[in-house]
Amino acid sequence: MDFFTNTNNLLLLATLVTSGLALALPQLLGRFNQQWLGVHAAVQSVNQQGAQIVDIRSAEEYGSGHIANSKHLPVSELEKGFKHLKLDTNKPIILVCLSGSRASSAIGKFKKAGFSEIMCLEGGISAWNQAGLPLVK
Repeated sequence: MDFFTNTNNLLLLATLVTSGLALALPQLLGRFNQQWLGVHAAVQSVNQQGAQIVDIRSAEEYGSGHIANSKHLPVSELEKGFKHLKLDTNKPIILVCLSGSRASSAIGKFKKAGFSEIMCLEGGISAWNQAGLPLVK
């Protein structure tokens, strides 16, 4: 008997495809709505466009190692901390966290604060480490 002629198999296949799409769709849509930069593209953006790096990890995480010249603003203090950072609204901002998930969720708060070009470091500090790039302690 052919796999696709059995009704039970078709229902199983339809369920599998539907659940796979339901799981993957938010990730895919998030990637299209946000600017993600790989490690090397982020370094280029800093060097060529003067991009500013904002590390939104906790104080403990930041203290264990951060990107040189990055500014620290924990995600818990985003609402009140923008003014203290003295960021240039005309230059790109690269948000950094441990893996990229916290950074992607913070983009909206930066946009509300008047920043227009905001990107996330894809893979966060973990990707930075894997690329063998230095961290400051």
